[in-house]
Amino acid sequence: MKMKNVAILALGLLVSQNSFAQDNEFRFGLKGSMNIGWIAPNSKTLERVGTNIGFSYGPMGDYYFKPNYALSMELLISQINGSMMINSNQVFNSDTTATVVNDLEYTYKTQYVEIPLSLKFRTKEIGYITYWANFGVAPSFLIGSKASLAGTLPTGISAQDPTDFKTNDNEGDPFTVNNFDDEVFIIRMPLIIGGGIEYKMAGSSSLYAGVRFNNSFTDMFVKDKSISATNNYFSINAGIFF
Repeated sequence: MKMKNVAILALGLLVSQNSFAQDNEFRFGLKGSMNIGWIAPNSKTLERVGTNIGFSYGPMGDYYFKPNYALSMELLISQINGSMMINSNQVFNSDTTATVVNDLEYTYKTQYVEIPLSLKFRTKEIGYITYWANFGVAPSFLIGSKASLAGTLPTGISAQDPTDFKTNDNEGDPFTVNNFDDEVFIIRMPLIIGGGIEYKMAGSSSLYAGVRFNNSFTDMFVKDKSISATNNYFSINAGIFF
């Protein structure tokens, strides 16, 4: 009797192990995306100025611990662009005439290494298509930041072509103003939410398409106490799982 119970228990463990192994699935792929970025002001002295186009690209992986539930991870190089206007009085440090500018517009081109981590849900396959949604966080680390200036600039400043100058390497550049530090904080922490479809091709390969809202909750200008803003974006994504 005891041997029979042991045999039944062993069979049960074997079946459960096989079921668990079947539930687990790892998928690797590559993706690229186009994003529409903007700077969202948190200070009265700032105004948002339109939207700007950026991009992302890199590898992605999904680990399905259940048939329809996965942990998703990506490693992306992302460019997030946005514009803003400072509507308080500013004076360029290098301007000997001390011309006051009160409509100084910055357009930022920032580049990050993003590591999106999310929980992903998918439907059962309908025809060759599955639908999915995910949400999570995307810790990001700044690897480059440039800015361009526009507005009613003093002649001596505009003559120096204030376009695509580095903001984090040259604190004393000619485009530094008295009341604002244009340096961008090196860490960005957004929440992400998105959804899309996968279209199954031959074997385990499938095409991937989706949209994502990437909403930062960390201050873009943490070193500047007078101005606060976040850089956010909405993206359209496409890729392939192998």
